[in-house]
Amino acid sequence: MEIRPVTIGDAEAIAEIRRQDGVREGVLGLSSERVAVTEDFLRSFGERDRGFVAVENGETVGFAVMLANREECRAHSGFIAVMVDSGRQQRGIGEKLLSRITDCADNELSLHRLELLVLTDNEQAIKLYKRHGFEVEATKHHAAVVRGRFADEYLMGRLRAKEASK
Repeated sequence: MEIRPVTIGDAEAIAEIRRQDGVREGVLGLSSERVAVTEDFLRSFGERDRGFVAVENGETVGFAVMLANREECRAHSGFIAVMVDSGRQQRGIGEKLLSRITDCADNELSLHRLELLVLTDNEQAIKLYKRHGFEVEATKHHAAVVRGRFADEYLMGRLRAKEASK
């Protein structure tokens, strides 16, 4: 498996993953979401934003993104998201994508803080994020509607290990 920087050419595969049952709910995507939405998102990347895709046998099977905060007083932080093809989950793809995106945030961009949102019932993702140093900082009650019902989300955060004690 290869983890490489995302390109506009990956938009169709990313959009397809976002629409899948088992992925759409966690990323709050829409089953009718158009590829143009993903293309526009990728084109909107700022200089310090990063995206990576996981490619297996020529097929895009996952995507991770890190959006650096653009506000000067929050420029030390970024927001991340990870998604993996529903048929390939729990095979280490998310682990590799998360490792790559956090390494980039830590060592390329020197970000001090990373944060993410995850549905409170997504136990596998929560375990993955905790293995990478993320902690639950808050619960957002009724933050989303999933399958016609209100769903809660955790805000999880992580500080760079070598700077966390400062």
